Amino acid sequence: MSTCETYEEGHGRCEFRRVELFENKAELPQVWHGITRLVKVRRWGLREGKPYQQLSFYILSKPLNSVQVVARGIRGHWGIENKLHWVKDAILKEDKMTITHPTQATIAALLNTTAMNMLRLAGLLPNKDTLAGFANKVKKMYNLFVCKT
Repeated sequence: MSTCETYEEGHGRCEFRRVELFENKAELPQVWHGITRLVKVRRWGLREGKPYQQLSFYILSKPLNSVQVVARGIRGHWGIENKLHWVKDAILKEDKMTITHPTQATIAALLNTTAMNMLRLAGLLPNKDTLAGFANKVKKMYNLFVCKT
């Protein structure tokens, strides 16, 4: 249906992206009913001076016709990954937690997300220095949760 290409530099890399949007004309199994669009994303460039290539495919149930809208949606998804999940892993070491019980793991992840959101709502960056500033300071943490009118 349509194609767009972008180029971006930052964080030690330069990346080209080619996003192609296709109308789904394939006969898919019934469980895939409603898939209206297929998307192919090719990424290539340099990361830390080394060349790389990546190919990804996406499916859409919404009949979007603008490849630019689709491309922004895909980039937006990675924004969530970079702004939340990376912080939860790099700062809170969530991926290294040894909790094995599903309910306990869910509660820990929920508390981590709540903590990150509370810091952001307070205008603070969720980083190691900010978290260290709250260590053993219960009253300071409590003030994040107090509604101020």
